[in-house]
Amino acid sequence: MKRINRISAVVIGVMAMFLLLPMQALAAGSIDLSHAHSLTVTAVYAQKPISGMRFDAYRISSVDECGELTVIDRYRDFADELDIRGKNDTAWQNMAQTLAREILLDPDLKPSRSAVTDADGVAKFADISMGLYLIVGNGVEKDGYVYSTSPFFVMLPEQDLSSNTWNYHVVANAKPGQEPVKADYEVIKVWKDDCHKDQRPKSIAISLICDGEVYDTITLPHNGAWSYTWKDLDTNHQWTVMEKKEQGYKDPDIQQEGNTFIVTNTCSKPTTPPQPGKPTLPQTGQLWWPVPVLIAAGLLFVVIGLVRRRGTIDEK
Repeated sequence: MKRINRISAVVIGVMAMFLLLPMQALAAGSIDLSHAHSLTVTAVYAQKPISGMRFDAYRISSVDECGELTVIDRYRDFADELDIRGKNDTAWQNMAQTLAREILLDPDLKPSRSAVTDADGVAKFADISMGLYLIVGNGVEKDGYVYSTSPFFVMLPEQDLSSNTWNYHVVANAKPGQEPVKADYEVIKVWKDDCHKDQRPKSIAISLICDGEVYDTITLPHNGAWSYTWKDLDTNHQWTVMEKKEQGYKDPDIQQEGNTFIVTNTCSKPTTPPQPGKPTLPQTGQLWWPVPVLIAAGLLFVVIGLVRRRGTIDEK
């Protein structure tokens, strides 16, 4: 249940970020769902194509001709309510990492499609549907090094802002990194609990996960520090960490920066009810065409009001 709740929060956030897509779709025109389309992922490091790298594509949502995103069945229970919190590359990267970690820990969540890069470092996904995808790359070992990529989101089709049209043949550059076969992995604990710092647990257990299975469990603080380093781990595996939720804290936020895992615990605070008059965004499935119409109507009323006000002033 806790894992479902975490996945739910991630998927809600992902869908929320892409809620702005329908507004952009109005400018680019409707999506032709019968149009020929394709998804290709490239993997090149220092101008050297990386062959044999497998990419798994998880279809998070479908898309209709108006650009509306609808979560698919396997995630349907995780996206009942949608809200927007803003969009930036860092937020999307963190969201992709979090969702990829939850998928790694849940064997029931299988990729929609998989593809392996050829000699040119190109992976082509055959017979893939339109929608929003999470792309997860699997490391490959070559010449004493392991090449791996961070997970990322891809929208098919994507909007070409320069021509204000839809691109139905999407090519995503995975941008793999290179590291030795053996490397150290570090976990760092960060506390955000000024609201009840005195209730912070004296120690906490963190598990290191290798390809979805528990590899080791340590207790922090270690030697007086809220950090720990695992030495000489095989980088040709998917590594992450896991920590159970502590009472009085939100689900731990786990982000990876290189070979370092940053686990942040934030104290729980009461949810602030919506402020009267605060604008909210439509949920998935609602019509977006009235939005620009209402905006235009509002501007028209403002202009009429200003004209009337000017007329009244002139009469005086």
